[in-house]
Amino acid sequence: MKLLNTPPDVTLISDEMSIGDVIQDIIRMGPHEDPLQVVDLDDVVRKHYDWCAKMPRVKPFYAVKCNDDLRILQTLVTLGTGFDCASKGEIERMIGLGVKPDNIIFAQTAKSIPSLLFARSKKVSMMTFDGAVELEKIHQYYPEARLVLRMRHDSLHVRYSLGKKFGCDPISEAPELLRYAATLRMNVIGISFHVGSDCGEHQVYYDAVKIAKDLFDYAKTIGYDFSLLDIGGGFPGDNNKPFDPHVKAVNVAIDHYFPAELGIRIIAEPGRYYVASAVTLVSFVDSKRVLKEKQEDGTEKTRIYYYLNDGVFGTFYCTAHAAHPARPIVERKLGAKEYSSTVWGPTCDATDLILPDGLLPELDVGDSVVFENVGAYGQVLSCRFNGFDIPKVNAYLHVSTWEKLKALTNGDDECVPDGSNTANRQLGAYEQHPFRDEINHRIRLYSKDHPF
Repeated sequence: MKLLNTPPDVTLISDEMSIGDVIQDIIRMGPHEDPLQVVDLDDVVRKHYDWCAKMPRVKPFYAVKCNDDLRILQTLVTLGTGFDCASKGEIERMIGLGVKPDNIIFAQTAKSIPSLLFARSKKVSMMTFDGAVELEKIHQYYPEARLVLRMRHDSLHVRYSLGKKFGCDPISEAPELLRYAATLRMNVIGISFHVGSDCGEHQVYYDAVKIAKDLFDYAKTIGYDFSLLDIGGGFPGDNNKPFDPHVKAVNVAIDHYFPAELGIRIIAEPGRYYVASAVTLVSFVDSKRVLKEKQEDGTEKTRIYYYLNDGVFGTFYCTAHAAHPARPIVERKLGAKEYSSTVWGPTCDATDLILPDGLLPELDVGDSVVFENVGAYGQVLSCRFNGFDIPKVNAYLHVSTWEKLKALTNGDDECVPDGSNTANRQLGAYEQHPFRDEINHRIRLYSKDHPF
């Protein structure tokens, strides 16, 4: 199992120091030419153990596409998660970090032939499909693959809906595809779904699991005995968004439709959940412009344009067209007045807009502007448009957490749920685990009788 390379890749901080102290130090040393993303690896670790404690039957396969920072990936490898890979490059990277092929799902329903052949060469056999052509392609180039049929089940309350592009209709398409797979003698092992990115409702998971169970039952009538359920991603990761309602819905659903005694392996593909709150952006005001806007009643209203050193072509690509724009955190100076404000990025593109309208205390050139919860897609989608550098990324980890991560590498224990383990075996692993105190602190009891 790989270790984090530290230092200089990760800055170790004392347990008495918070990530907020780190950010304040960065601000005091500013302003900086380039924006800086601060990665709190402790937050990634905490998220993992929250998942383990709250959904012990669901093994997380981290979605690499969400944030592929090497230090985050190495941390998750050390913790023993699985990985959701969508390309040859992602598979190659995770294999290079020592991840076993069985710990990877090729969760891409439109795979290229070269990537399929590469996966076969590396024995990454678990992969998704949602159409007849994809099934035929896999049959030709990787006939021994273990297939997971991806069905469509969209939430109406998501940041991005995925069903228009991926997933077959569970009623009109899925049974026919399963029959076709059976005629091709393909090894279909289960069902997957993805409700959409950053899901704002929890009932949708219960409903999707129920529909998946119907497909499990149908598959049995045509000779299949499915062993895997993949509940996808969509779990919230911002520090101001609740996770527990989603947990409740999933646990009630899998306990009802897939009780542990059936031995069904249950996995998920969380991305945003693991990394959104782990990254904070520290940006600075490069310039400003004060405007006088005429109102309908003839009066004037002051609006201030701020131009930051980061924008839509950097950290904020995913928020450019979001219903709720990113909200900045600014230091309120003594006596500062609030004005209607528009916050722009640094490029010459008029779409480089971070915040169309917001009430902010007046800022000066060189002042810091902080944004939390930018770890999901805020790095991987950055580019160097207009010659601006992508944000620098610095990672921090408490010394005590580092010591516990090192302890994990001295044995074979991995604090991850595994549907194939008995409850007693899992409990025994937790009791001897270096993060036992953290796990116990975060355990919540969910009563089946309690409404979602």
